Amino acid sequence: MCAYNDHCALGVIDALATMGVRVPRDCSVTGYDDSPVAQLTAVDLTSVSQEAALLAETAVRAAVDRLEGRVAGITDAVLEPRLVVRGSSSAPNHQVLRALPGGVP
Repeated sequence: MCAYNDHCALGVIDALATMGVRVPRDCSVTGYDDSPVAQLTAVDLTSVSQEAALLAETAVRAAVDRLEGRVAGITDAVLEPRLVVRGSSSAPNHQVLRALPGGVP
């Protein structure tokens, strides 16, 4: 399951635990933003890193280029995200998948 951000992923993990679903044995959970909370040993959340420092550097560079007249108009920057694999994800559990409606063989 992919959550909107790491804090939402923690809520998902809590809700799944309430329903008796074990993370990552029964269901993998991934957050987004690789916040400091994802890195806590007790949480150990798999998350997508946005490389915040690189995002900030790219935004500042674009703003300075625009202010100094090197670029006119809108510019695009595409930065590659990075998956940080931790303890909240694992290979699919085929026994669980087969139990789902329309599950895999």
